[in-house]
Amino acid sequence: MSQEEKAVPYILSTAFIHPGKTERLKAWYREIEQRKAEVLETLENEGVRQEIAFIVPTEHGDMLAVFSESDDPDEARAASARSPFEIDHQHLAVMDEVTVGGSRGRVRVSPMYAFRNPPT
Repeated sequence: MSQEEKAVPYILSTAFIHPGKTERLKAWYREIEQRKAEVLETLENEGVRQEIAFIVPTEHGDMLAVFSESDDPDEARAASARSPFEIDHQHLAVMDEVTVGGSRGRVRVSPMYAFRNPPT
């Protein structure tokens, strides 16, 4: 596979947060910060190197935006769905509760470019 044909390892996905559910989502993110060892275990299971979540206020309501990096984003998503870890099941339940479209309803944003600054 040539460099041009390689899948971009970065995914940005978004979903609107149900009105009145932003604080519930923030509380969940505070909880998973306290459960970091479990989260890192699940990311390892999924092949995810990093994941960063943002809450973006918009004129249409708050939006969740999640950035992740992995070698195979589709496999990472599949591994999450079949996860043996309780925290993953709890996470999906919270996403079902707080986001439009639920845990599987986030819209994947197509990257326009991806650059890596080579080390010097």
